[in-house]
Amino acid sequence: MAEKIDVLTSDGAAPPGLAAPPMPTARSSGAGTNLKASAVRTFRVLTANVQSFPPTAITLAQAREDIRANAADGDLVLLQEIDQRYRRVVLEEFPSTDWHVFYGPKDNRAPIAVRTDVFDVVDEEALQIHRGVPGLHERRHLTHLHLRHRELGVDLHVTNLHLVAGAFHRPPKADAALRQTEWNDAMRTHDALVARLVATGAPVIAGGDYNRQLRAFRARLEKLGGGRQVSFATDTASIDLLWFIDGVTATWGERARTTFRGREGRPPKQRNSDHAARQATLALTTSLQPATAPAPATVVIAPDGTSTKGDKSKARAKKQRKKKRALESFVTPQQAPSGVPAVSTAVPPSVGRSFAGPVDKPFALTEFGDRNPKVVDWLTRAALEEVERRLDYRLTVVQGSYNKGRVSASASTHDGGGVVDLLAWDWRRKVKVLREVGFAAWYRADRPGSWSAHIHAVLIGHPKLDPSAAAQVVAYRAGRDGLKGSRPDDFPRPSPIPVFSYPPREVEVTVPGSGEDRRKGSVTPLGSAFPPRRTLDGVDISHHQSGRLDLKAARAAGVRWLYVKATEGTSVTDRLHRKRVRQARTAGLPVGAYHFARPEGRDAVAEAKYFLAHIDLRAGDMVPMLDLEDTGDLTLPQLTEWTGAWVRTVEHELRRRKLAGKPVIYTPFNLTKGFGCLLWVARYSDDFRAPVIPRPWVRAAIWQHSNGRLGPVKSVPGLGRVDVNALHPDLPLSALRLRPAGRPAKPGRATPRPGTTVSERPTPAPLEAAPTVEATPSVELVPLQTPDPTGATAAPTVTTTTNGGTADQQGSIVITVTVPLPATPAPLLVTPDLGPLEAQLTLAARGIQGAIEALPERQEP
Repeated sequence: MAEKIDVLTSDGAAPPGLAAPPMPTARSSGAGTNLKASAVRTFRVLTANVQSFPPTAITLAQAREDIRANAADGDLVLLQEIDQRYRRVVLEEFPSTDWHVFYGPKDNRAPIAVRTDVFDVVDEEALQIHRGVPGLHERRHLTHLHLRHRELGVDLHVTNLHLVAGAFHRPPKADAALRQTEWNDAMRTHDALVARLVATGAPVIAGGDYNRQLRAFRARLEKLGGGRQVSFATDTASIDLLWFIDGVTATWGERARTTFRGREGRPPKQRNSDHAARQATLALTTSLQPATAPAPATVVIAPDGTSTKGDKSKARAKKQRKKKRALESFVTPQQAPSGVPAVSTAVPPSVGRSFAGPVDKPFALTEFGDRNPKVVDWLTRAALEEVERRLDYRLTVVQGSYNKGRVSASASTHDGGGVVDLLAWDWRRKVKVLREVGFAAWYRADRPGSWSAHIHAVLIGHPKLDPSAAAQVVAYRAGRDGLKGSRPDDFPRPSPIPVFSYPPREVEVTVPGSGEDRRKGSVTPLGSAFPPRRTLDGVDISHHQSGRLDLKAARAAGVRWLYVKATEGTSVTDRLHRKRVRQARTAGLPVGAYHFARPEGRDAVAEAKYFLAHIDLRAGDMVPMLDLEDTGDLTLPQLTEWTGAWVRTVEHELRRRKLAGKPVIYTPFNLTKGFGCLLWVARYSDDFRAPVIPRPWVRAAIWQHSNGRLGPVKSVPGLGRVDVNALHPDLPLSALRLRPAGRPAKPGRATPRPGTTVSERPTPAPLEAAPTVEATPSVELVPLQTPDPTGATAAPTVTTTTNGGTADQQGSIVITVTVPLPATPAPLLVTPDLGPLEAQLTLAARGIQGAIEALPERQEP
């Protein structure tokens, strides 16, 4: 799958107001080892507490003046106490054309702003450090950005926070114990995050309003450096801190520091807030790194005087050893490359399910996917397994990770780890769950010549993302689609955006069955009815099949029916619907209309009426279909109610038009009711493994087994690549066709009773879920309990009974046809002669027709 994106690149500009020193050139040592020369870049970091106490101490105009000054004085700005009324001011004074401002949760008051011409944002997160305490403070968060310096290519981490005030006030406050407990709890979260960032080997900047003098806990902060250099750009009496931890290959150097006094201080510069804003000019230096020098070629002189470079067999063996090492390789937090997030290796206690992967080898290579598995690492696989657990079905991976150079059209997004493409089926639910687990995920619609429809997913925070994939994570957080053009992405994103942790936290499994048992159960054939006896039965199309279609050729190839998309939500009409319906009728194909549901609108009746207003319903057509692939923001019980309202509205219109039939529902969701409707499911599989049947259904009436690329049928004559479906072998096509009210549906294949066939066949499970009773005649064929001893062909007896129904249900009319069977010796189990039975059924059919015509005409309610 191709991923065409814009990879962020450096424009070579120095930070505003600072002259960038020249980049040193590479040099060689006398020993012949190539060295990467060191490089230095400077930028300004500033921390500022804008709000003052009480909130009315400064005006909004004064706050704007301070925020504007902070933007002018920093390239990396840590802000605290940004109330809701200040948010608009921050976005105006830190415009998106020059700045990236990250808040995270809506109530976070400690954002971080970075100049986009200096840094790329690789990842971002916000951790809660204080719960809301009435009369003390609102919820507070620790904000973290993973950045990459655009010129140096060096990764670094930045944190910002605002701890509870008054915990160490002199004289002590009345609630000092509570404040100190809150302060210490928050610092434990702070320390854990900083230790995790230090473990990556990247340099760290930490700052914010700690509300405790540095001198009281400086040793605690220095200890977090883990033996690396820790520097402070503030005096020991300050509670607003800026401090730095060196990385493995990049170090900090302080060039200058400035304090901008608050309104109670003194010049040189004064802010309106009561806090002083503190700024430091930092030099980020990359140290000398040995570069891998190319090995000298071994020249072998052959007997004929020609020369070859090396031994080919040795080269092949070396290549195989390298491949084996790659498959067995992993990176621990201590070995992680500079600038990548650390991956926790703590083993959590099991509380419901176990993780089968190597806890200490998150980047060891493995394979994942339910058919033709693709290469991923264990970190990515663990995240995808969590997605499977929430979806309750297996995922099909169409492109994996570590495909370096093998997929030129993918713009290198799959060259590193943490990136997969998935099958597009059920894409709305898949993308929603992927984002909830911790992926930046998008649905990519079919783009002829570039890619077919698929889901592109990038694991947020994965340490081995290719830079182009990391840029897509930044685009995702900014609400963009991650493609060239950077269009807005309006699909819901969780807030805060989660980051998957490895190994996965053990959780209680709520779905019956777990692990491999559930997976096996999801593909177990549902009795003798599967696999279906035909591979090409019916197709469904929409405006995506916009070319010339030859439906007569499709019919000749075996297509027996066709569904055409009509509407979506309450505002979208398929532009080709009426044309395709006319073509189908001309070709003699039963045709039906389907509606793509948008439950987020919560008005099922309006969607049903919009659908009915744009379709032409006729007897002989396929019953209407509800395409329910999107839950919107509804729970499953709410979605069930929504579905019921849609079905009832359509059924009422069918009765008004004197048509009989129930809608069919296409869905993967477990509803609490089936409303007597037949089920249509999708499961693409080359080997015809049965689909997962959602509750409350037990079997599917229609199985969409191919999407034109996956499945046994890749192309249909006259149609090309389309969705291909098979009707349940035990279900007649008439059960899915509209008929005039009062005319019975053709019965399904009757199940032989014991004694009438050599082998007994179990009664099939019902195709529909809890059908409601209608006043439509139904037919029951009842063999005589005592066969006629003469073996003569007696005429069938036709009787008609009417049930009055209840207050909730209409009455039913039952026509019972009693058919005598030929005599058969009791000890023998043989198949009866079908000739006499056919004659009897012909007579029965005539009797049924006469009984129907004699029925009184029903009045519509």
